[in-house]
Amino acid sequence: MIADNNIYGFIRKMSGLCPAILRSMALLLFLLFSVGVGNVKAVEPYDTIWSNRAVETEEVTREEMHIRFVVAKNKIERWYMNNAATLDSIVRWVDKVSNDEMVEIVSVEFCGAVSPEGSVRFNHWLSVARLTALEKYVRERIEIPEELIVRNDHYIAWNELDSMVENSDMHNKEDILRIVRSKNRSTGEQLDSRIGELKKLENGKTWRILLNTFFREMRNAYMVIVTKKSQYAIMQEYLHAAKPKLDFMPVEEPKPMLSPIVSKVDCASPHYMHVKTNLVGLAMLNANIGVEFDLGNHLSLNLPVSYSALDYFKTTVKFRNFSVQPELRYWPKTNYKGLFVGAHMGFAYYNFAFDGDWRYQDHKGKSPTLGGGLSVGYRLPISRDGCWNMEFAMGAGVYPLHYDRFHNVKDVSDGQLFDTRKKTYIGLDNIYIGISYRIPVVKGRPTRVRIIQDALINK
Repeated sequence: MIADNNIYGFIRKMSGLCPAILRSMALLLFLLFSVGVGNVKAVEPYDTIWSNRAVETEEVTREEMHIRFVVAKNKIERWYMNNAATLDSIVRWVDKVSNDEMVEIVSVEFCGAVSPEGSVRFNHWLSVARLTALEKYVRERIEIPEELIVRNDHYIAWNELDSMVENSDMHNKEDILRIVRSKNRSTGEQLDSRIGELKKLENGKTWRILLNTFFREMRNAYMVIVTKKSQYAIMQEYLHAAKPKLDFMPVEEPKPMLSPIVSKVDCASPHYMHVKTNLVGLAMLNANIGVEFDLGNHLSLNLPVSYSALDYFKTTVKFRNFSVQPELRYWPKTNYKGLFVGAHMGFAYYNFAFDGDWRYQDHKGKSPTLGGGLSVGYRLPISRDGCWNMEFAMGAGVYPLHYDRFHNVKDVSDGQLFDTRKKTYIGLDNIYIGISYRIPVVKGRPTRVRIIQDALINK
């Protein structure tokens, strides 16, 4: 068999005869020797020359981002150290990589770590809790396929301590590094043997310096995104490298035999429905229920309904009503937790009496009020999985009223009509202390799209 360089040299000598033949033979020989003549096998549709070659040439990259925790805590605090900027960067980076056709996500690794001063059992629990907190934060904002997730409990971050001490100017850092780099000789629930050795250095002075200087950096969780060149990027490189360089005569540039293989992860954010009730309304014997839908783009739609047809133990005290108050809310945070502001409309039939001289009812029972206003509130998760939440809100609005006044007489259900009035009410229209449960209704599912299309070479 003729060697590769001899074949190509022979072809160059024949180039003066027919440029079209040269172009076709060059492409044919490139395809034959890329696959391997004499070792041909049946392959699946996606097992092309591009994917075979990618194993040899692909470049794997790792992007690592840390967040820090307060000592002995597993709650993510945005205000702590540089957490706010890091958390925002994590979400932006995952979203960018997921939608970049030039790269493919290999894995997304969540890791948890602690400083060494706690007990063995507590440190193990804390490192896992920190890992879980970071994973929950990210996956509530960006949908990541479960098959890409890797969880790694590093326990005590000895490697980080090694790096920080080595780059420090501590006078006894060689002794510290010798201990840190040694193996743990303890077993079971015993403290890591390296901890005791570090505490013995200079009668505990070295340990106190490490505690005050370096341990804060070890209390962290971090996310590692491993990516590689996508099939699309690899094929583009091969197509560029495979172009014949015939400087001695102009030729038409050949078109590729295969169009790109597109491999893309489309990460859509999940949407939730919150079913809720107002505890203040229940305390007033008002049956009420609400449903809130996440709309995306920091917006949600809240739809509460309230109804009561009861007297409060006597006919002169009542708070009968049927009301609906749809509200559009804006959430500064994308996970629909924390602070929110809203704009609402209010619609209500009413029949009130407060044990005074008068009972107030919308005119003839057929003139409900219709108005609107603004509100502000706060949602606080009360379960570890974030499904159960407490909600606090207060709102005010403007409502035109057309109502009748009746004499409020004891043991008389309907007192005599006294007069009819019209006025405008401006004031509180909503006090809410409630509990809600989150239910996923539309879950963004990652999709992988692969397209292979044969194309002819124009002669």
